[in-house]
Amino acid sequence: MFSGLAYKAYAKQSELQSRALTEARLQNDAVGQIETEARQLLTTAAAAASHPETCPTAFADLAKGAPFFAGLTAFDLHGLAVCTGPATWLKRVDPKLIESALAGEGFAVGEHTVADTIAKKVLPFAQVFYDDRHQAQGVVVTMIELDRMARRLARTWHFEDSVITVADRSANILVRLPNSASWVGRRLPDELVSVLRQPQPGTTKVALGAGDRVEAIGYVPLTIAPRDLFVSVHFQTTTVLGEVKRSLRRSVMPVTLVLLAAGLLLVLLPQRSADKL
Repeated sequence: MFSGLAYKAYAKQSELQSRALTEARLQNDAVGQIETEARQLLTTAAAAASHPETCPTAFADLAKGAPFFAGLTAFDLHGLAVCTGPATWLKRVDPKLIESALAGEGFAVGEHTVADTIAKKVLPFAQVFYDDRHQAQGVVVTMIELDRMARRLARTWHFEDSVITVADRSANILVRLPNSASWVGRRLPDELVSVLRQPQPGTTKVALGAGDRVEAIGYVPLTIAPRDLFVSVHFQTTTVLGEVKRSLRRSVMPVTLVLLAAGLLLVLLPQRSADKL
C-alpha cells in the first residue's frame, strides 16, 4: 500500500516538474522576445548616436515607436550624457553596465535597479556606439519598468496554478507571478541560486519549510539565450511522506468514527435498559 502511495506521489511530482520545465521554456522565449526588441531599439539608436547633430530628433522618433521601453540616452565612456530622447530623466548610467557592454558583443543586460528620478524598479539594457573608425564612443541605454514586464509575461501565463520567476544574474528577483510587486528585488532561494549557471535547462524540487509540501520546479539558467536572465516555474504539490500521511488520515478516519459510534452505543444502551426498568 505504502509503496503504491509513494509511487503515485513521485509520479505526480515528476509530471509537475515536466510541466514546469515546458512552461519555463515558453516564458524564457517571451523574455527573449523582450531582449530582441531591446537589441533592435538600441542598435538603431547606436547608429543615430554617432551623429550628434541629428541624434536628439532620431531618439525622439525611436522612443515614440517603442513605448514599452523607458528612457533612451547615449552616454560617453565616462558616463556623461551626450544625447537624450524625450524622456530626459535618464541622466546616469552604472559604470558596470558600460564595462559589460564593452567587454561583450556590444550589447549588455544590466541588473535590477531603481530609477531614482521616476521611482521605478527597472532593468537596463545597453549597446555600444562607435565612430566612423569603429572606435567605441560610449553606450546607448534604455530600460524596462519591471511592473510592465510582469504584465506582459502574465499574458503568456499558461498555468495559473504555477509560479513564474525571472531573476537577474545576481539572483535578484525581477518578476514573480502572481503578486510580482512585493517580490521584486528579493533574492532567489539558495536552492535556485545553486542552479543559476547550469549549462542546460533542468528540474529540481524545493521543500517548503517544515510542512509536507514541495515545489516541483523547471528552470532555464543564465547560460541559455537570451542569457543573463534566469527563468523558473514552480508548482506546489505534496511530498511522498505527506501523501502517505494524508492517505493514513483518510483511512483512519472511518475507523475512528465507527469506534466512536460503538462507544456511544455501549454508553447509551445500558442507560436505555435502566430507564425501562
